[in-house]
Parts: sequence; structure tokens; C-alpha cells
Amino acid sequence: MKTISTLLTLLSISLFARAHFQLTYPASRGSNEQTQSTSPCGGLDVPSTTRTPWGVTGGQLKFEAGHDEADTAVYLALGNNPARDDFSIILADKFKQVGLGTFCWSELRVPDGTQGVRDGVNATIQVVQAGHTGGGLYNCADITFVSSPPEGVSACANASGVSAEPASQGDGDGHGDPGSNASASSSSSSATPSGTGKPNGGSVNAVTGIVLVGAGVMAVVGGWVL
Repeated sequence: MKTISTLLTLLSISLFARAHFQLTYPASRGSNEQTQSTSPCGGLDVPSTTRTPWGVTGGQLKFEAGHDEADTAVYLALGNNPARDDFSIILADKFKQVGLGTFCWSELRVPDGTQGVRDGVNATIQVVQAGHTGGGLYNCADITFVSSPPEGVSACANASGVSAEPASQGDGDGHGDPGSNASASSSSSSATPSGTGKPNGGSVNAVTGIVLVGAGVMAVVGGWVL
């Protein structure tokens, strides 16, 4: 009985961990599975002492998906330690991440004309996910904008079977349910992982269409069209 109990405990821990996700680049503040549902940064309220340099026009963003599918959005807030309502700049509007493993953009762009973004400015990137059971999961990365691209950052690619699809329907305020934030300034980037903010370096238009990612084809609502 003790062996069975131990196995059940280990299984429950494994399943619980799998339900969460980990922001791996820029470097996350950290991840506490017990508090990851706490806005704005998964219960981690103290900024990192070492910030990741990130380009003033945008940079790489990568996370390890723990849900086989999850509505996802990425936001930006300027300042040394932004509060919940400061995450009003949309880097990636609501989309559905599909598949387990690495999901990344080689360059997720900062919206053109965003006020206050310049060399040396501190900011925080927030990634929000909502899985099968609803509710939000949060990860934050503290960055410093730099005018020159950081060294040693190579292009990334999604894991096999990982892609993006149109988001689930439903209202949200961008914090809890990763929906559109009515007060947010929208980025022209969408759910097009890998490449340079769009798949395979193709030309783009900000309209509904079909996006080619690797060897697969997906529809993206309101996103880039290859």
C-alpha cells in the first residue's frame, strides 16, 4: 500500500508540474508552481537582479509549454518594477499554443512607436497562459533595452509538433484569461513562432490568413500572412 501511495503521489506531482509552463528566454524571474496563477508575475514580486539585454525593436522569446494546448498572450511593461495594470503593451495578442515542448520567436517585435522604449530602459515581459481548466498562469522576465542586438543569441525553432492556432473564443482582459486588453497598445506581431516575428522570413500583412510554420500550415486570425 505504501508503494502504491508513493507512486500516486509522484504521478500527481508530475501531472501538476506538466500543467505549468516555464519562460526560458529572456531569463525568467523564476517559477513557483504553487503561485504561478498569481498575477502579474506568478507570485514573484521582486525583479531579477540580473536583467537580460533585449533589443529596442524586439528580441527572442522562448518558453517550455506544459499544456498540450493553451490560450497564450505576451505583454510588456516599462519601468523597474511594474504593477499588474502596467502590462498594457501587447507583444503577441491572444493565440492558442499547441503541443508540448519549446515554443519560441527568434524576434518578437516591440510595436512601432511605443513610447519610452530606448537604450538603457528597464522593462518586464509577461507571458500569460490559460489551460484546459481556465484561469491564468504567469511568467515574467526582466529586461533592459539595448540599441545593439545582444551577443550569443542564436535563432530558435519550435519543438516538433508545437505550433500556434487561432485563440479560443471568449472575452478576457489580458490578465487571468489571456484575451485582448482593451487599454493595451497592440503590436503588429502575432502568433508566428520562430523566424523574425513572422515565419520563415516571408512578407507579411496584418490581416487574417494562412501562416506557414516549418513544414506545417496553420490559420491565424488577425495575424501575419505569409
